[in-house]
Amino acid sequence: LPTADGSANQALITNGSATLSFAATTLPRSYLAGLKLANGTDATNDIDIAVGQAVDDGNVVAMSLAAATTKQTDAAWVVGTNQGCLDTGAVGNNTYHFWLIRRTDTGVVDVLCSLSATAPTMPTSYSQKRRIGSIVRSGGTILAFTQDGNYFVWTVATLDSNQTDPGASAVTVTLTVPTGINVQAVMNVQLQRGGVSATVIALLTDLAMTDVAPVTLTATQGQLMQMSDGSTTKGQSGQVTIRTNTSAQIRSRLSLSEASTRLTIATQGWYDTRGRND
Repeated sequence: LPTADGSANQALITNGSATLSFAATTLPRSYLAGLKLANGTDATNDIDIAVGQAVDDGNVVAMSLAAATTKQTDAAWVVGTNQGCLDTGAVGNNTYHFWLIRRTDTGVVDVLCSLSATAPTMPTSYSQKRRIGSIVRSGGTILAFTQDGNYFVWTVATLDSNQTDPGASAVTVTLTVPTGINVQAVMNVQLQRGGVSATVIALLTDLAMTDVAPVTLTATQGQLMQMSDGSTTKGQSGQVTIRTNTSAQIRSRLSLSEASTRLTIATQGWYDTRGRND
C-alpha cells in the first residue's frame, strides 16, 4: 500500500499497471535512467521528456515518469503533459534546469523547469525533486540539441571565442553550455600561426585550477595544443574537454604574444552527470 512519505514500497495504479513509484531502497543511490530530454514539436518553447526513473536528490524515494511528457517553458507550471513547466516568472534567454518532481501525498510525478539549479520553487504539495537535465534559451528560442545519456550535443556548434593575438596572459572564455552547474564542455579548438618560426602552445584549463604558463610539463593540469611553425601559415585543431565553472567559463592561455597567432573555440556540447555522482 502507498505510504505518505514515500519511504516504503509504493505503487500507484494507472490504467491497470502499478509502476509509478518505489522506495529508494530498491534502487542504488543517485540512480537515474531514461528521462531523456528532446526539443518538442514547438521547438521554440517545448521540451519532450521520455519515460524513466530517478531517485530524488535526498535519496529517499524513487520517482517514475510512466508516460512521455511534453512541457512548455513559456507557461507557468501546470500538472500534466502539454502544460507549462515554469516554476516562477516569465521565460527569457537563460539556462533552464528540468526537474522531476513528486507529491508525497498522492505519489503524482511531473516535470518542472526553473532558473535554479539547486532550489526550484516547488508547486504546492510537491516536495521531492531531482534535476534531470538543463537546456539553454538564446535569441528567444530553445537551442536545438540531442541528448545521449549524460552527453548533450548542439545541433549546430557555436563559435564562442575567436582570439587574434590574445597575448600570453590568461583569458576567460564563456562557452555556450548551461550555467548554474559544472559541466564538462566539449569544444573544437584550432590554433593557427603564420610566418613565424617559433613554437606556440595553447593551454585550456578549468578556472578552479591555478593559472600557469603553458609549457609541456603542465599537460596534466589542462589540455595542451602545441605547434611549431615555419615560414608558411599553419594550423592545428582538435577536440578538447574542460570542466566549466557555474558561469559556463573556462581559461585559455598562450605561451607567447604575436600578431599572426589565432585561437578559436567552438562549443559542440557538454557532459552533465545530473547528480549521478552525488
